[in-house]
Amino acid sequence: MNGRKGEMKLIVSFVERGQGNGLVKFYESHQVTMNLHSIGIGTASSDLLDVLGIGSSEKDVLFSLASKDNAERLMKRLNDSLRNIKEKGIVFAMPITGMNNIVAAVLERQGEKTGGAEMEQQGANSLILVVVNQGHTDEVMNTARGAGARGGTIIRSRFTGGGELAQLYESVGQAEKEIIAMVTPTSARNTIMETINKKHGLKSDAGAIILSLGIDEIAKLG
Repeated sequence: MNGRKGEMKLIVSFVERGQGNGLVKFYESHQVTMNLHSIGIGTASSDLLDVLGIGSSEKDVLFSLASKDNAERLMKRLNDSLRNIKEKGIVFAMPITGMNNIVAAVLERQGEKTGGAEMEQQGANSLILVVVNQGHTDEVMNTARGAGARGGTIIRSRFTGGGELAQLYESVGQAEKEIIAMVTPTSARNTIMETINKKHGLKSDAGAIILSLGIDEIAKLG
C-alpha cells in the first residue's frame, strides 16, 4: 500500500446514460486515463433531478483515478468549459487515503509533479474500493472477511484506461470489471488492503486495484 508523498484523487462522474464514452475521451485528453465505466439507476425524484440539472434517472457512472495535479486541472477545465460540454451531470473529486504501490507510481508519472501530502489514515471509518476481474469477487471477499471486513457491495464496470495501466492489464486481459465497496473501521483498513493485495494484486488472475477513501461521518439506516 502506498504511504509516500504524492496525493491521489478519485473523480466520480454521474452523467446521463450513453454519455459516459464522450466524457472518457474528454478526460483522457486531459491526462486522466484510468477510468472505470459503470451503469447506474438514480433513485431521486424527477423534481430533484430537475433541480440538480442531471436529467433522467438512468446514469453512466465513471470512477477515475488521477494524480492531484491532473485531477485539479481536469476539474478546473470542466468548470471553465461547462457550457461547451454536451454531457449533463455531476462530477466530484475526493482524496484517496491508500492505494496499490504500482498504480500510485503510474499515476504519479502521469502528473507533471508530485504532490506534497502524505496519504494518511483519517476518521474512524474508511471506504475500501477493490476493482477486480469479473468472476473473482467471491474469493476476494473471502480474503477480505478473513482480514476483518464484514461485507461489501458489488458494482459492475468496464476498464477504459490507457497508457501504462493498460499495458499492465494486458497480462490479465479482461476489460470487464467488478468494484467491491466495503466500509471498514480505519484501524482495520491497512490490514484488509494489504492482505487483498498480497493474494489478489494487480498481476494476479484477479488483477485487483485497491484504494481507500476517508469517511467523515457515517449513519446506519433502519
